[in-house]
Amino acid sequence: MSKVLIVTRNMAGSWFSLQIQEEGNSVDIWLHRDYDKYSLVLDGICPRPFKARPVFNKYDLVLFDLTDQAEVAEEVMKSGVPCIGDGNLNTSIENDRALSIEVMEECGINVPFYEVFDDIGEAKKFVRKTNKRYVFKPDDVEGQNKATTYVSKNAEDMLRFMDKISSMTKTSQFILQEVIEGTEISTEAWFNGQDFFLITGTIEEKKFMEGGKGPNTGCSGNLEIVYDQVNYPAIFREGLQKTKDFLQEYKFRGYIDLNTIVTAGQLYGLEWTPRFGYDCTSTLFNVIENVTDFMGSIASGGNEPARIKNPFACATRISVPPYPSEIEGEHPDGIPIEGLEEEEIVKDCYLYDCCLDRRNSLITVGIDGDVCVPIANGASIQEAWAKVRNKVKTIQIPDMQYRDDLHKTTQERYDILARQGWLR
Repeated sequence: MSKVLIVTRNMAGSWFSLQIQEEGNSVDIWLHRDYDKYSLVLDGICPRPFKARPVFNKYDLVLFDLTDQAEVAEEVMKSGVPCIGDGNLNTSIENDRALSIEVMEECGINVPFYEVFDDIGEAKKFVRKTNKRYVFKPDDVEGQNKATTYVSKNAEDMLRFMDKISSMTKTSQFILQEVIEGTEISTEAWFNGQDFFLITGTIEEKKFMEGGKGPNTGCSGNLEIVYDQVNYPAIFREGLQKTKDFLQEYKFRGYIDLNTIVTAGQLYGLEWTPRFGYDCTSTLFNVIENVTDFMGSIASGGNEPARIKNPFACATRISVPPYPSEIEGEHPDGIPIEGLEEEEIVKDCYLYDCCLDRRNSLITVGIDGDVCVPIANGASIQEAWAKVRNKVKTIQIPDMQYRDDLHKTTQERYDILARQGWLR
């Protein structure tokens, strides 16, 4: 039995504790930021979080559920305890947009044309001069965050957006990157300091509404693909595999994701997610036989392969209004959540904005409206999605929101990638 510590700043990864416990291990959760705000997330479901600084060498494995905790992660690594999920490199390449692109270029990964700015006026002159379609990508610094990433429809649309953003928030360094028309897909792998393990791909739908409309949610649903672990597909060979020397140099251990957009003949790197992803990691965990042993092996530099149930898994995010709006104090608590069995929530339904009430019934906490994510795996994409759609039908939450076209949109993108040869 291993003793595992989950380090969190908003309880996003606390659900992982259920699977770790079921596999015969003990788990503690250290919530070291905003304790009063987040401590009730999954209350009565997961181990109760504590806020006092732990003694790290009591643990066999430490997991960081998000980046921006690099100083603590570096301290854990210096103590000799295996850990994954954060560190100086992780936080840097996720938050520093310019640096993240420089790393891709250094590794030989193509990137769309871009320019770095620290002045809105100069950027507007650039857009008017080039008259092209761009993505606005701010660095994750005080006064702004990645939620302000904006994909313009055309040059005029970008100019209107920059007028709006300059009046709403202090703008520091940001990037304008040329939009490439293609198919977006992420490639993920686990790196043990020397080599890659468990190569997977994620086709994610980020828009809130069916047909790709509405605001960007980060993830409204996703399809997870487990690739052949002997004959790696082109999407990995032309992208993430090129980072091997770089990751070895920095002795990186953990989970890393390269988000890309591909055309019929070219791959372009967009951004990194060098940490657990929500909801893709929880979807992936649904197909791994023993998550704790696998993560422990990666974190300690071992080479134990993951044992996989099926090559496909998928998930749909269920929320309640006013999600996806992030209005402090406006997300309702106490809303009943029915139709989920206790045995399902360990691996088959990621939970976040919920807890148990005094009657042991599931209700919302009122954090952000991101309630739960039903997950299923299958031998085919159709089988996995059929299971998820059936599960969604049994869940009853007043005013629940979810996309019902994900089985179509993810299949369409998968078919395009397959035809273009990226998946073989």
